[in-house]
Amino acid sequence: MKLRTTVHRVRTGRDEYRVVSATAGEGLAVLYDGPWEMQLYADRAGARDLAAAWALAARSPRSLIHLPLRADAGSPGLEGQEAVPLDLVLLHHSLGFPPSRWKEVRARLGRGVPHTADIPESDFPAEDEIDHERRHFAGWRDELHFAGAARTLFLTGSAEAFRRTGTLVRSLDTEAAAVMARWPNRSHYCVTLTHGSGNRPGRAPKGGVPGQLHIEYVQER
Repeated sequence: MKLRTTVHRVRTGRDEYRVVSATAGEGLAVLYDGPWEMQLYADRAGARDLAAAWALAARSPRSLIHLPLRADAGSPGLEGQEAVPLDLVLLHHSLGFPPSRWKEVRARLGRGVPHTADIPESDFPAEDEIDHERRHFAGWRDELHFAGAARTLFLTGSAEAFRRTGTLVRSLDTEAAAVMARWPNRSHYCVTLTHGSGNRPGRAPKGGVPGQLHIEYVQER
């Protein structure tokens, strides 16, 4: 998996942050806020970039992985969307980055240094290798947590959380097109990610964003 990025170093007061921003690719990936859930649309190329970003987040515990998805909000076929478009940031929980600082950090990004991340697909476990029962064990922490700030959705979690959920995200690239071709009457192909354990109804506690992210495959542009 490859992802073209620009790497930024941003200092605010005593703190310095490394921000890895994905550059615009050929695919579609756009994220909208909504009253009940957040909706992310991605075609195959866009899903490939999303999966690479998930893998990069798992490998980069000291970086914020930034996907400026609002740039695609006016894409053909999505003109009817009335919800608010959002950007996406993935980060390891050990970084302890407060989303309230994001607006200031984003304003200082500058041009950055171009870099292409090259990540082996073996970073993601196969679906049948994931032990879903582990989430019921005491001390389980490998879940994603949602927060919102400055028209951006933040997904925070451990490396294991990004690898495990990344397997689902990657299926939008590796499986969705074949599934839709085999069953043409199927309405859509999607994966759903939830805040925390998924047992918290309503909105996430930080930033008031919905506690569910619905990622839907769309046909190539």
